[in-house]
Order: sequence, then structure tokens, then C-alpha cells
Amino acid sequence: MEKIKTYLQEYSYLKSIQSLMYWDLETMMPSGAIEDRAKRLSYIQGKIHGHITAKKYGSMLANEGKKKLKPLDKKLLKELLWDYNLNKALPSKHVQELAETQTHASHVWAKAKKENDWESFKPWLKKLIEIKRREAKFFKEKKPYDALIKLHDKEFSSADITPIFAELKKGLIKLADKVNDDGRFVKVKDLKGKFEIGKQQELSRYVANAFGLTSDYSRLDVSTHPFSINISPQDQRITTRYDESHLDSLSSTMHEVGHALYELNLPREWEGTPFQEAVSLSVHESQSRFWENVVGRSKGFCHFIHPKIKEIFPNAMKGVDEEELFLYFNKSLPGLIRVESCELYYNLHVIIRYEIEEMIFNQGLDVDDLPAIWNEKYKEYLGTASKDYANGILQDSHWAGGAFGYFPTYTLGNLISGSLYQKMKKEVRGFDKDIQKGDFSRIRSYLVDNIHSKGRSITSHDLVGKLNVNDYLKYLDEKFKA
Repeated sequence: MEKIKTYLQEYSYLKSIQSLMYWDLETMMPSGAIEDRAKRLSYIQGKIHGHITAKKYGSMLANEGKKKLKPLDKKLLKELLWDYNLNKALPSKHVQELAETQTHASHVWAKAKKENDWESFKPWLKKLIEIKRREAKFFKEKKPYDALIKLHDKEFSSADITPIFAELKKGLIKLADKVNDDGRFVKVKDLKGKFEIGKQQELSRYVANAFGLTSDYSRLDVSTHPFSINISPQDQRITTRYDESHLDSLSSTMHEVGHALYELNLPREWEGTPFQEAVSLSVHESQSRFWENVVGRSKGFCHFIHPKIKEIFPNAMKGVDEEELFLYFNKSLPGLIRVESCELYYNLHVIIRYEIEEMIFNQGLDVDDLPAIWNEKYKEYLGTASKDYANGILQDSHWAGGAFGYFPTYTLGNLISGSLYQKMKKEVRGFDKDIQKGDFSRIRSYLVDNIHSKGRSITSHDLVGKLNVNDYLKYLDEKFKA
């Protein structure tokens, strides 16, 4: 295994170069450099793919499989073979074409979103879907969409997800009716005033530091769509976006901090191997959604953060106590924008995307029909539809990045976070009081000890057992009864 670990060290370094180039693309790169950047990202992706599928590496894995291994090494070999076979199924030419197309499409998407220009992005989306349809065939799954889901979470298929989402949707609609009848979380006054961007940045950095993501090992920047990226084990980059009319940047920041804390605390001794990677994107999302919602929208957090927000935005917070802040953070009205959605309706946004992606890859839905289908589903699920493309089908960056199959992990992550919350309430004494005091050390230690430090040596089933919707619905019900 030591030879394999040494070989994979180079893989880790190549991934770092790729990540840094991508981060720069999204935050600082001059727009005129896009053609050069696309070629270079395609080149580096080809190098990564070549390294991880090399005949030499395949022989090393095969030889290791002949040995009598310790249980942990046996588990590691299983994960290494999964990755090897996954990558080996894809021709290098395909991998490089996808990387170059993703780079161009993401650049076009950012401009198209800003200018509400669906027509300029549409041909790039068509090309990406064509490439991903071809990619799905390489994996030889019965349903093409299952092949793409497994790229993000190999524990689930559409046969698992569809009934879970149907049950969740039913429970959310039932709870939404109760919340609407109650009225407290519906008739909520928005905070008034101009929220200066510099002061929002101050608040975001304050919360990131309180959660345990310090500036020694991270940067907080601005991008069109918030994201987190791991440059190297001790170099985490997160972004958010600001609007002077509201404080939604805070929830975006907390979300990305959750991702970065996971990456920061993965075991360094396994660098380059699956044991220094997240269990899955679903578990990754469970961490971001946990910090953003379970912690960041809780009553205890409102008690902790209220004085700081009042200090930074005295005019907006005039006459607003911590109870009103709690209602503001949990205002529950259906809206158009997924990343700005409250917990009660967020998963419906995800289910819409899941159903559309399934239609694209399993049923052959054409790109030209996407905006109409999008609005139909928004009217059906959320009772509203966008009058423009920017707040509709162009709002997310995922399709521009070719990340089909990613969206389900947000809701799977929410469900995992609900189950983690139920466990932590029992196992972390004083859970709520710690949040009230702004002491997140024991919560963070629990996540590090039980999830982060394990890498891919565990599964989501090891963490929370068979995934269910009840823990999450119970968590929401408890919050809205508060």
C-alpha cells in the first residue's frame, strides 16, 4: 500500500493545480483569458486521468489484491478499485473534451445569467448534455441517469431516490400547510436598510471564524455562484455573493464553511487516496446544510449572533430582538431561487431539478423544451414561476459545469443532517446551550471524530443507518413549533 500511496501523491498535486486554476477562473481571471484557460484545464484533466488509469497503476492494484490484507487496507483497496474502474471506463479524449466544454460553458453561463440571455447558453448546454449522454453509456447502467448519480454518490440510484423524494414531498407539503395556518413564520417583516457589502464581509468572516474556519487555512471571495474548493489539505477557498438589499450572503457563507471544514479535517496521512476524500457528495452536503441550517437557523444561533448583527447593522436591527431574528432567518414563503430558499421549500427546488434531469437522460427531453418544463414544475410545486431566465433555468451553475446527478445530493444531505441532529442531541450534552454561547468546539469535534477524520473508510449507512425522511421532518416540525 505504501507504493500506491506514494504513486497517488502526484495525483493529489495534479488535483491541486487543477483546483487552483478553477478557483482563479471563477474569482479573478480576466475574461479574455477564457480560451487559454479552457485548453489548460483540459490538458491538466488529461494528465490526471492518464495518471489514475495508467497500466502501471492498474498492475499495482492487481498485485495488492493478491495479498492477504489487513481489514483497513482491504477496505482502501476496494475504494481504489472503484475509482480506477470508474475512470478506466472513460476514454482520455472524452475526459479532455468534457473539461474544455465545461470551462467554456461556465464562462458563458455567468454572462448569460447576468444578461438574462438563455439563447447564448443553450448551445453549450446542448453540447454538455450530448457529452454526458455519451458518458453514461460508458458505465453500462440500465438507466443512463443512474450512471451520473453514481459519480456523486455510489450508495444511491434513482430507484432509491424517487420513493424517498415522494415521501419527503408529501411530508413537506403537510408541514407547509401547518406553518401557513400558524402564520408566525409567514408574516415576517424583512430587515430594512442598506447592508453595505464591506460590513457583510465582516459578518461572514466573523461567523466563519466562530465555526472554526480561520483565515490561516482559508480565503473568502466573491463569485457568481457560491462554491467551496479544496486547493490542498490546508488551503480551503470559499466564495459567496452579496446584495445590499438583504443578508442572504450569511447563509451562503455558512453553507460553504461547512464544506471547507470537512475538507480541512480529512486525514492528511491518507493524502491522494479515497481515505482523504469525503464519503460522498451527499455526506458533503450534509455538513454544509448542517452548519447553514441546523446550527445557523437555530434559536440558539440567533441568541449568539444577534448582538453582532446589531453592532454591524444598527439601523436595520433597530427594535429587532432575537426572537424576531429567528423568525426572519426562518421566513417560510415559496420563492424562485434555490440558494435563497427557506428550509421548508428548499427540497422542492431540488426535486424539480432531479425530475428534469431524469427526463433529460432517461426520457430524452430536449433542451429547447427545458424552460417550459421548468416553469410548469415551479407552478405545480411552489405555486410560482419566473418571468425571466436569470431567476429561472439560468439560476444555478451546476449544468454549466456538467454536474448532472449532483442535485439529488443536496436533499440526501439534508436528510442525513436531520438524522445527525437527532443523534447529536443525545450524544453531545448541552448541544443547544453550546450554540447559544457561540461555543461550537464540541459540535465540530463530534463531526471531525465521527465523519471528517474517517474519509471514505465509512459510508452514510455507517453514519445514520438506512436513510429515512422521518428524522428530518421531525427536526423541521420541532423548529416550526418553537
